[in-house]
Amino acid sequence: MQCFRLAWTMNGERQTSAVSFSEGAARAYKASYEAREGVTDVEIVLVQPGE
Repeated sequence: MQCFRLAWTMNGERQTSAVSFSEGAARAYKASYEAREGVTDVEIVLVQPGE
């Protein structure tokens, strides 16, 4: 199973999610983050095993 994290920029500062998600959940969270004020450049990032 592949796992994913989110990375985004909020008010000029790059952030990365502390937890990993399934692909479907990552897509849903991506849409949620993109709707937030001040959040830009939302990306889904593949997590390697052990990360």
